[in-house]
Amino acid sequence: MQIQKLAVVGCGTMGAGIIQVAAQTGLEVVGVETDGDRVEAADQRIRAGLARTAQRGKITPELAEAAVGRYSLSTDLASIKDADLVVEAVFEDVDLKTGILAEIDQLVGPDTYLASNTSTIPLVILAGATSRPERVVGLHFFNPVPAMKLVEVIRTPVTEQPHIDTLVAFAEHLGKSPVVVNDVPGFIGNLLVVPYLCDAIRAYERGVADMESIDSVLTLGFNHPMGPFRLSDLIGLDIVHDMAASMYEEYKDPRYFPPPLLKQYVRLGWLGRKTGRGFYRYDD
Repeated sequence: MQIQKLAVVGCGTMGAGIIQVAAQTGLEVVGVETDGDRVEAADQRIRAGLARTAQRGKITPELAEAAVGRYSLSTDLASIKDADLVVEAVFEDVDLKTGILAEIDQLVGPDTYLASNTSTIPLVILAGATSRPERVVGLHFFNPVPAMKLVEVIRTPVTEQPHIDTLVAFAEHLGKSPVVVNDVPGFIGNLLVVPYLCDAIRAYERGVADMESIDSVLTLGFNHPMGPFRLSDLIGLDIVHDMAASMYEEYKDPRYFPPPLLKQYVRLGWLGRKTGRGFYRYDD
């Protein structure tokens, strides 16, 4: 495989998960964050993820320990300069992402691959911020990264096929099941799941049924592993809201318009499992 050293810019939930999986599959990884507090939080997140993965028997304790030695974290963006692949995993904001990718583009060599973990922003916008749009590929991992097998590998009209092949091989090396997708807002996963989640919230707002009943219909009647409200809490209500708003901006389709209740919960800071309260409570 051509990718031997990986850099990840943005080490939140998704970035930390990508670093963990890459390190436990033998790759050298450098992660970049904006300040020391975020670096410390990312390190704790990655170590906790490796410990959980070992406890579940997915990797050995020895492999988890070895993985800790394969990654480093920094606040210096220049530490990415010798990476074979740089994955941008910052907050889902088009201006932030294009700015970061433009900086990355100036720091790395001409043969370095650039990827974005965007979930809804059209990749062509992000690729256009660089001098190498043909080498920019979308790598949309799903949360939680260590557990979820799917990676959407997104191509723009100018992406060259050898670069797609390289990133597909990279995803497979991580133990993932890549699916190549053309560049449309939301790609495949969010194109379909966002209106599903919004429809469930609107049904609850209209008084069709309570949340538990709606979740039960989808889990018991359609064999989904979890219903739309528990899934929203797992994803993060702020992320669901931002995905819906971004896709509504692109499509102007009312199916993607964020329901008022979703917006209210986000304003309250009830973001799901990560804050202990979303549609459900997670006190323990």
